[in-house]
Amino acid sequence: MSKFLDTRTSQNANTGGSIEIALAPMTPTAIGVVGLNVTGADGELRVTFSGIAAINLPDAPQPEGSVIVLAVVRGTTLVQEALVGDVVLPLLPTDTGVKILNLTISDYNVPYPSSNQLVYSLAVFSSIGGTRAGPESFYASAYSD
Repeated sequence: MSKFLDTRTSQNANTGGSIEIALAPMTPTAIGVVGLNVTGADGELRVTFSGIAAINLPDAPQPEGSVIVLAVVRGTTLVQEALVGDVVLPLLPTDTGVKILNLTISDYNVPYPSSNQLVYSLAVFSSIGGTRAGPESFYASAYSD
């Protein structure tokens, strides 16, 4: 039977259109960080995540191969090697306006941290830039066997 350990939420914006923050093209940007206390864990560690972010795209036609990405990474360093999971939205040349990305993923067989704290980040990436528009929210829960 699973044992609940901790849950945390990081929220920048709870409604659509509540923020307006420029998003640099080709630059992963952390929009949420959570630290989960896993003291007392027994056996395998598992973490479940959900996240949402909205990006207002530039009005110009989008170049071929353009994407926006919402990703969860272990720790606070936004590198491919730390990737837990992501959702990728390919863009059409005619795409404009606000695009909303949602993800629900899990991290299994998580290495037990000597600090008793697991840290995860939610990041957004756009190959074409745009504006972070809200909502932005990141939720994580940790369990063990």
